[in-house]
Amino acid sequence: MSLTKLVNSLPIVSVLALAACQGRPEKILLDYKFSQQEVNLIAEAQREWQEAADSSEMDILLSLGFNSDEKPSGFLDQKRGSEAIIYKIESSNPGYATLKEESGSDLVGVSKVFTNIIFVEDKIKELVEKGVYTDYGGAFYRTALHEYGHFLGLDHLASSRSVMANLIYEGVETCIDPETLEYYCSINECGSNRHATCTSKK
Repeated sequence: MSLTKLVNSLPIVSVLALAACQGRPEKILLDYKFSQQEVNLIAEAQREWQEAADSSEMDILLSLGFNSDEKPSGFLDQKRGSEAIIYKIESSNPGYATLKEESGSDLVGVSKVFTNIIFVEDKIKELVEKGVYTDYGGAFYRTALHEYGHFLGLDHLASSRSVMANLIYEGVETCIDPETLEYYCSINECGSNRHATCTSKK
């Protein structure tokens, strides 16, 4: 059986809206609904991208304090000023139906360049229930690493080995692979110590 066997055709679809790009934000506000583990995983995904590219460009301050319960469909509003927002929602959220209709697919996560990232909690849990990942942390981190790539301006790549593949494949390591890094550095400035993180992970 191939290690890159497609698992249940589970999409990790992201809507990339370059028109929404408002430049690099000064900080990213995190939904208060994130657990400490999830906050740590988001910060780790940000650090992994920074390490891979050897660039401080994506070193954006993460700050807790956004309450999405006060405006559950607020992520549909693109005016953010100098702040980006990372949301945590359930597919029962009224705004999820709009996101699903716009993308034409069920979503695990969604991201818009330098504007927002959305984690659909119950869809991430399904990755564990269906055996794609053995634990929620692994599924969440894969989603975070992928969506942060879109947040930085990347679109999907065709390779099944890429963290930016639009589908989740069994046996593919969660890391910044050489193809994804080359893509990022072709449109952004990377440092001389840039390197894929796949081979360097313990």
